[in-house]
Amino acid sequence: MKEATTGETTPNIHRILKLYNPFGKPAGLMRAQRWIVGRHNYGLTKTFVAKESPDVIFIWSQLRLGLGSAQAAQDSRVPVAYTFNDFHVAGYRSARFGLTPKAFGRYMADNWIFSGITFKGQDFRYSTCISHMLKKSLLEKGLPIKDAKVIYQGIPVDQFPEKAEPGKIRHPPRLLYVGQLHPYKGVHTLIEAAHLIADDMKSNPGSPSLRLGVSIVGDGPEEYKRQLIKMALQGHADIEFFGKVEQSELPGIYREHDIFVFPSTWREPFGLTHLEAMASGTPVVSTADGGHGEFLRDGENALIFEKEHPRGLAAQISRLISDNDLARNLADSARAMVEQEFTLQRYVTDIEAFLQEAAMGENR
Repeated sequence: MKEATTGETTPNIHRILKLYNPFGKPAGLMRAQRWIVGRHNYGLTKTFVAKESPDVIFIWSQLRLGLGSAQAAQDSRVPVAYTFNDFHVAGYRSARFGLTPKAFGRYMADNWIFSGITFKGQDFRYSTCISHMLKKSLLEKGLPIKDAKVIYQGIPVDQFPEKAEPGKIRHPPRLLYVGQLHPYKGVHTLIEAAHLIADDMKSNPGSPSLRLGVSIVGDGPEEYKRQLIKMALQGHADIEFFGKVEQSELPGIYREHDIFVFPSTWREPFGLTHLEAMASGTPVVSTADGGHGEFLRDGENALIFEKEHPRGLAAQISRLISDNDLARNLADSARAMVEQEFTLQRYVTDIEAFLQEAAMGENR
């Protein structure tokens, strides 16, 4: 750390490591490139650690960096701590032995020709995961982290002030999705559900005559976006695509909408967007197969539906639209949970304690 003119410490950041494959390009094994970049990053990290003499080395994502830096950190004899926030490290496991030419070739490449490109031999004694689901999944993939702690992430709650009337559903309701636009995020399920609700509102004489609104915030592959845009035009819901927005705009976006929908079809490691919406006083309707399911309580702080089930999603959204008390209770309960359990300060405190334990070599 370095001292700022105000007397506060500011991070001393060095961006010196190389990627073996740039972000934005399709990921691949690229064994030779992993090995080359891994050796490069090993040397840089070894020199840097010797110069800085840290008390502990904290390693986050090694996605597309390879494991050279992690190996140099371990070889330095300085205590090393890891946090796993996604599944990427499983991509560094060694190929299993097999008798077919392809399987045998992969095994030889990982263990002999390009040794060092897998996590074989890495010491993950001090590690954390952001959910029990992620820890279980990484264990199943062979990562030796049976003693890893689960430390849930948190959000800066003060940056997501609660709306004036938490849980209030206006007419027409405005639904919101925030996240990447990939097929496994299930945004197509939201669009189908929105059209079902809009069709019902249109055919029901007692329903408001205004159009149901859906805002989709995020970006992704062009092919999937074209599919979503085509679907959006095939019904009566009013669906808008906003692309990427600045992080500073999100608090206002959450407050401007009535219901936050998260239709992911895969096992998400965690769910920060859920917490942001909850802090903002916007009721949440979500799948719950991943780490986010560890803090969602159906009927208490959110409504849950089965993935890839547009009618089930439509039914849950319709419940909120027609039940003001339910929407308000969900919003109140969700905000209280975030304030008590999922603040950024709580997360920082837990991580600091974990790093202190690693630096002192305690409890292992």
